[in-house]
Amino acid sequence: MNRGVIILRMRAFGFCPSLLLAGVWIFGFPPVFAQVDPGTAEDAEAERRKILKAADQVERMDASVEDMKARVASLEKLLEEVKQQTHSLKESLASAAARAEKEKSVLLEEVAKMLAEKRTKEKKAEVAAQLVDREGYEHVVAKGDTLSSIVQAYNKEHQLKLTIESLRKANQLSKDAPLKVGQKLFIPSS
Repeated sequence: MNRGVIILRMRAFGFCPSLLLAGVWIFGFPPVFAQVDPGTAEDAEAERRKILKAADQVERMDASVEDMKARVASLEKLLEEVKQQTHSLKESLASAAARAEKEKSVLLEEVAKMLAEKRTKEKKAEVAAQLVDREGYEHVVAKGDTLSSIVQAYNKEHQLKLTIESLRKANQLSKDAPLKVGQKLFIPSS
């Protein structure tokens, strides 16, 4: 390698060639004076261009790396925001579901109360209708009365067509239910 190439390389790396011209020995080479071979100068210029081109590429890569770092940081920040929003949405949905469940149970309780009230009213109306619709007589059970004797007495006295079964039905008596002295029985007239 000749001295001109060394000087150009030294310039590319920031060394001062004037020290060489002043007679300072560096790296074991004698000082260079103004005489340079033209072929060597062209080689040195080509070498310098390669070095500058490589330096430009390194600078562009550094800039690209810095740009990518900034983009990654931006994406990480965005990802963290999305995570926070997702967590917030999960909490909102959970509280909304809890509120909806609570409202549902309150509504179900209200509906159950309304249905119970309606059934009670219907039963009362049904009982009242039965009382109004029922025409007949009231009989107080005396000692020795049987369903059969009561049916015969009312059929004979009021010309009814009463049966033991209709008397049981009118008073909601089971087949085995005994009569009690003082018990009131409804005797239907029809």
